[in-house]
Amino acid sequence: MEISLIEYSEDKKNVLIDLLTSGSWPFHSTPKITKEKVVEQLQNGYFTGEGKRTFIIYADGNATGVIRLFDLGSGPEDDETPLFDIKIKEKKRGMGIGKKALTWLTELVFTEYPKKTRFEATTRIDNKAMRKVFESCGFVKEAHYRQAWPDEEGNKHDCTGYSILRNDWLNKIKTEVNWNS
Repeated sequence: MEISLIEYSEDKKNVLIDLLTSGSWPFHSTPKITKEKVVEQLQNGYFTGEGKRTFIIYADGNATGVIRLFDLGSGPEDDETPLFDIKIKEKKRGMGIGKKALTWLTELVFTEYPKKTRFEATTRIDNKAMRKVFESCGFVKEAHYRQAWPDEEGNKHDCTGYSILRNDWLNKIKTEVNWNS
């Protein structure tokens, strides 16, 4: 399956709205997103602006997901640690799209932002698919947050933090966390 990521622009507004409102995102605090919410987020700069970039994920030419990169700081020379959020349509999950998208995004972060020394993300502890994607893309688990991720009903779930270091990415290695120091 061929994937491509196209950076969000105003002409993709309806594509973004359709993607985010047409499915369920069970491992997010808002599993069902309304059109009004997405429009509000667009107006408030949630997807674009300083320190934020959003990409539409296309699989075999069809809009299949969204990946939002944030906490980029004020420009390419900023050393703030970026984070990302990814959503893949339900019927396209489990096909390797997330892994390909994260591999692409990691390369973008480390090639377009020379001062970034690490790239990180969190996910709910029960999102086993995303955790597998992290590990297969060179990310290492470095945190476990107890009862830190609220769901739609307000229940708190544990979540995990992963990161990849620029040096590990460049050398295609994983530097494991020394949990005993």
